Amino acid sequence: MSVRTRVLLGITVILMLAGIGSIIGYDSSKAKYKLFREHRAQFDAVKTEALLLMDSLDERSDVGNTFIYSNNGNTTSPFHDSVNTEMQDKIAQIAAWSGDSLDFVRYSRQDGKPLLRFIFDWEREHGPTYHIVYCASQSMVEQAYAAEPVKYKLTPLADGWYGIEIE
Repeated sequence: MSVRTRVLLGITVILMLAGIGSIIGYDSSKAKYKLFREHRAQFDAVKTEALLLMDSLDERSDVGNTFIYSNNGNTTSPFHDSVNTEMQDKIAQIAAWSGDSLDFVRYSRQDGKPLLRFIFDWEREHGPTYHIVYCASQSMVEQAYAAEPVKYKLTPLADGWYGIEIE
């Protein structure tokens, strides 16, 4: 075997081992939450506006479970009637950055604390459904998801922000 053949064979083996290592070490939840890490300011802006909007609506009626955004195609507008154009633009930008896998932005209260969920890939077209959730208390998030008939994996992302991967 010539030196050139040995070198090429060595490079091939190294590349194969590196490829196998990256596949084994790949964590899909980290890739999903990359959207949050890269655009956290946008998520924070939507959170701030959503909390103000829901406080305003709550003064007039019980907001319960409110879909601020719904990309299911069953309505003429994907946004709740009370969502202003600026907030619509912010949510639409997150949807675009996600490759249009953002299906819902849902607001509710868990023991009086706001719970804001960005729900991605509801139909599981690109893997498991995952949520990016804001709540001041991790135990409240755990309590909310424990009440759901699903298994989930919770990943803390930042202060008050959590990733939820539905299994």
